[in-house]
Amino acid sequence: MVWVIERQWAGRRFIIALDAASEREALAELALWERDPDGYRTRRQAAEDNKPVLIDEESLAGLMLHLTEEGRTLTYRRGVRGYLAAWGEALGKRDLRKVQLRELRKLLAGWKTARKFRIIALKTFTAWLREEDMLKPSEDPTLSLKVPPSVAEKGLRDKGYPIAFVERYYSAVGSQNVRDVLCLRAKTGMHETEIARIASGAGRLRVVNDSCGIAGTVTFKHKNGRIHVVSLDDQALRAATRLQARGKSPSTSAVHECLHHAAGRLARQFPNERFAPLIPGELRHSFATWASECGRVVKPTPDGVPLKMVAAVMGHLNTRTTKLFYEGVQVPPMIVLPLNLHHAQDPVPTKDALRLSA
Repeated sequence: MVWVIERQWAGRRFIIALDAASEREALAELALWERDPDGYRTRRQAAEDNKPVLIDEESLAGLMLHLTEEGRTLTYRRGVRGYLAAWGEALGKRDLRKVQLRELRKLLAGWKTARKFRIIALKTFTAWLREEDMLKPSEDPTLSLKVPPSVAEKGLRDKGYPIAFVERYYSAVGSQNVRDVLCLRAKTGMHETEIARIASGAGRLRVVNDSCGIAGTVTFKHKNGRIHVVSLDDQALRAATRLQARGKSPSTSAVHECLHHAAGRLARQFPNERFAPLIPGELRHSFATWASECGRVVKPTPDGVPLKMVAAVMGHLNTRTTKLFYEGVQVPPMIVLPLNLHHAQDPVPTKDALRLSA
């Protein structure tokens, strides 16, 4: 037998199946409901509310599924999972709702590395718990835990590498997959995660073949959620096409191992010079430096109409609406650099090499 509360209160109809085993228990539950209809919880619901919020395998699996649906790369998910596993081990079987902010800060003080990313991983987890209604804001110990700001490095050190250094390194890299990653990073300033998304098929490649030198574009979702379009020259477009045909970009460890071997080859080839392994992340800085110092902007042959004019014709009060919904559907300008990436084993371009949507 199932006991049910069926009542009309304040213009609302309540139908609640109870966890009562007898009429006496059902009447007791009815009395509790009448005290606070909006706040009433059945015994099962109350038990769920009292269930501890843990960093365990079940909750981590749920978060990983959420991050996958958001388009986060495998590398990113592995990093978050690794940091959360460390948090889980440090906190043991502690209910997150009972952990104090000062305890989190004490644990952070004991870790000598990756403090910022440990905080980001934990706040990502608790934000997901709040979104899933498994953690109330008043119970979240991480709300006041601040992510350390990035330290501005401008003026503290040179940003990136000289063009000749990167060209020489590219010529010594044995893996075509790694060379394709270096090509995209050096010629566009893309993040590692962006290239991984493109390679996985989450980015759309399009052939343009404009006379200005823009061979095509790649469209993908930026980490801020907006659609981002980047124009590519022929070499970069072919690199992106090969990575997408492969289905994934090489792992971070594979890239670093390949670059380490390249450093050894260069050291043997030029014994009087010193070669430290190239750091892929520095290529984004290099691109920015090269672009500002010696870059040249090229635009598609049909220049098109300024965004302000498009907004006026469409009746938008300002260009923000137009920019949000329509910018990115065309071919954006491309920065051309005096960068010659050549390797003896690079595939020779052919007319039929690219089979993409025009």
